[in-house]
Amino acid sequence: MSEYTANELMICVTARMMEDSTTAFIGTGIPMLAAVLAQRLYAPNLIFVFEFGGIGAQLVELPLAVGESRTFHKALVASGICDLMGNSPTRVHRHRFPGRRADRYVWQPEQHRHW
Repeated sequence: MSEYTANELMICVTARMMEDSTTAFIGTGIPMLAAVLAQRLYAPNLIFVFEFGGIGAQLVELPLAVGESRTFHKALVASGICDLMGNSPTRVHRHRFPGRRADRYVWQPEQHRHW
């Protein structure tokens, strides 16, 4: 039996893939955990982009969802979902790790990168 779960492995591998001084458009759950881990261990200048409009928030506590107030705490930008989604495909993010695409058997993050 391993000392970690498949989800924990997925979080760690994803965190290591995130590059410093880039932005990451992240969702709730595993992607958020991976982004926080990446910022704390590997990419201190990683900028979080939350779909409800918070960009570059300082996460003191882990948010429960992408739309709560913690995703705007000391943010670089506090916008709205319409502005963010309208600009994100070409201007905002480098990596996108949506939670709904992560499953317990196969997860290939290279399929979800947007350059």
